[in-house]
Amino acid sequence: MTVVRDLTHEAFRVQEPEVDWRAGAAGAVAAVGPLAVGIAAGDPPAGLTAAIGGLNTALCVPRAGLPARAFWGGLAAVGQTGACALALAVQEAALVPVLAATLAWVGAWAFWRAAGPHGALLGFATAAVFVILSGLPPNPAPAGEQLLWFVGGAVPGVVLMIAGRSGPAPDPGFARAAWAAVRDGVAHDRTLHGHALRLALAVALGTVIERAFHLSHGYWIPLTILAILQPGEHATHVRALQRAAGTLASAGVIAAITALTDERWLLVACAAACSAGLYALDRRSYFWLVVLLTPTALFMISAVRFSGDEISVERVGESALGILVGLAIGEAAWRLRRPGG
Repeated sequence: MTVVRDLTHEAFRVQEPEVDWRAGAAGAVAAVGPLAVGIAAGDPPAGLTAAIGGLNTALCVPRAGLPARAFWGGLAAVGQTGACALALAVQEAALVPVLAATLAWVGAWAFWRAAGPHGALLGFATAAVFVILSGLPPNPAPAGEQLLWFVGGAVPGVVLMIAGRSGPAPDPGFARAAWAAVRDGVAHDRTLHGHALRLALAVALGTVIERAFHLSHGYWIPLTILAILQPGEHATHVRALQRAAGTLASAGVIAAITALTDERWLLVACAAACSAGLYALDRRSYFWLVVLLTPTALFMISAVRFSGDEISVERVGESALGILVGLAIGEAAWRLRRPGG
C-alpha cells in the first residue's frame, strides 16, 4: 500500500503552483488559431494540419529567457517540419517502410533526453508529430501543400509562445551544452541507447497494431506508448498512472459535450478554452497536461471530422491498449536487465 500511495502522490503532486494566463492566451491562439482560419476559409483539413504544427511546436517553448525560448522553439519548428515531411512520405506506404521510418525517427529523437527536460519534451513532441500525421487518413492535397500548411501553423506557434512565455536567463553556452549532451548520449550512454531502442520498438509495435486492425484513430496507441515509456521503471509507472487518469477525466468531458452538440464553432471554442488551460497550467503537473491536451486534440479533430461521443470511447480504449503494450515491453526489458533475469 505504501508503494501505491507514494506512486499516486508523485503522479498528482503540484510541481509549480502558478498559473500563467499570458502563456495560456498565446498558446490558445497558436494551437487553435490555424484551425479557425482553415474552417473560415472552407478548408478544415488544412486548418487541422496547421493546428497540429502550432500545438506541438508551442509545447516545446520553455519558461526561460529569450535565447532559450528561441533555441528550443526553433529546434521544434525545424524538427517537426521534418517529422511532417517524413510522415507524409510514408502515410500511404506499405507497412515495412512505415516501420523503418518509425524506428529511425523515434529512436533518433529519444536521444534528446540527454539534454534535460527541455530536450525530453522536444524529443517527445517531434516524434509525436510523426506518429499522428502518419496515422491520420490521407489527404488528397499534394504533400508539398500539406507541408506548407504545417509550417504555416508551426512557425507562428513558436513566435507566439516566445512572446507569451518568460523566465530566468539561461546559463551562458546552454545551446552548446545541449548539443554536447546529445552527442555524448549517442556516443557513450548505454542506458539511453537501451531506452531509445526500446521506445522505437514499442512505438513500432503500436503502429503494427494500428494498421493491422485499420483503426480510425489508431495512432493513439503508439502515441500513448511514446508518452508513457521512460528510461526507468518507476518513472514509466508514474507516467502510465498520469496518462490513464488524465485520459479518463478528459474523455468524460468530451463525451458530454459531443453528445450535446456537433456545432463546429462551439467545438473550436472548446478547443481554444482547453488549450489556454493547457499552456497556463502545463508546469503544475504532467497530469494536467494530459487532462487538457487530450480534449484540445479531440475537440480539434471533432471540429473537422465529427464522430460524436464515440471518439472519447475510442480514445480511452486505444490509450488503454497503448499503456498495456508500453508497460509490457518495459517490464520485459527491465526484468531481463535484473540479476538472474
